[in-house]
Amino acid sequence: MGDLHRRTVESRAGVTAFLAGVWLIAAPPILHFSASAHAFRPYWWSMGLAVVLMLLGMVRAMAPLDVPFAQQVTIALALWLVVMALLGDDGVWAVWLNQLVVAAVIALSAGLALLIGLRR
Repeated sequence: MGDLHRRTVESRAGVTAFLAGVWLIAAPPILHFSASAHAFRPYWWSMGLAVVLMLLGMVRAMAPLDVPFAQQVTIALALWLVVMALLGDDGVWAVWLNQLVVAAVIALSAGLALLIGLRR
């Protein structure tokens, strides 16, 4: 029963990472970020990370316990997204806030899945 619970938690964390990646890609047109090169400069890296997060999220959702290091990689990518947001050069505040909120959600869901996995 514990293995089923752990698989469910890990799978949900993978789905959360996938949806967060989708949001990172969909956010510019939805939030109407300016189309200028200056406004998108801090956002290109997060869009690249979004693709990696989506792929990793799919792996975690479909085979939750088959890739044991996926949780740590997801947390590292979320922390890298925070670093990119904080070290960004005078970017648009909506881009900065979006990156921080999405990174926090990803790190929280992956961290909770990791803690639940370690507890069992």
